[in-house]
Parts: sequence; structure tokens; C-alpha cells
Amino acid sequence: MQWFPALRVAAITKSEDAKAKAMEEVEEGLLQLEDAFVSISKGKPFFGGEVIGFMDICFGSFVVLLKAREKFKAEKLIDESKTPSLCKWADRFLSDETVKNVAPEVEKVAEFLQELEVRAQSAASRS
Repeated sequence: MQWFPALRVAAITKSEDAKAKAMEEVEEGLLQLEDAFVSISKGKPFFGGEVIGFMDICFGSFVVLLKAREKFKAEKLIDESKTPSLCKWADRFLSDETVKNVAPEVEKVAEFLQELEVRAQSAASRS
């Protein structure tokens, strides 16, 4: 499941049907990530166990983007009712002191994504 390309489609498409289909793919992908986290972490706080590991860093690089989209689109992507373990993981990951020192602020990323979406939609309407 390639949920991130679907998220990009949802951001730039003008068709509500295409947007809804893309968001379904995003949700399916996040549900698969929830299952993977539960399986891989074996009840530990991170994919890598007790401490942040390679998988945490890989997926963690997308968490700020997801949180930023949630902020400016007023939609929940990592939802505690659908992906409770992933939701708790994201909170732990973003609360880690090392991550806090290097991760961009969600608000700034939300502003950037909003501008990017406007530009992408403008470019799409010209072509």
C-alpha cells in the first residue's frame, strides 16, 4: 500500500471523487502501518523496541507532515479510534527530546503545505 502518493493526490486533485478515493487509500495504508507497528514493536514503545530505531526514523519523517495536514485540513489521519497504537507511537516519537531538537514545527509545516497545495492546484488548472 503506497499511502503517501495517495496523500499527494488528495492534496492536489480538484475532483472530490478522486480525493475521497485517495483518502481511503491513505486510511488503508495507515491501518496497515498500525498492524505492522503492533506486530514489530511487540508491545514496546517504538518500532525499534525501547528506543527509537531505524523504522521509527523512517516513518517518523512523515509524522510531522501528517500532523501538519491534520492541522490545516481539519481532518484526523492518525486517529486514536482507528490507529490507537500508531497514535500513541507518534506522540511518543514527537515528544522525544532528540526528535524535538530536529523536527520542524507542525505549524510552520502546515503553512508550507497550504502554500504548496495552492501552487499545485494552480499549476494543475493551467495545464
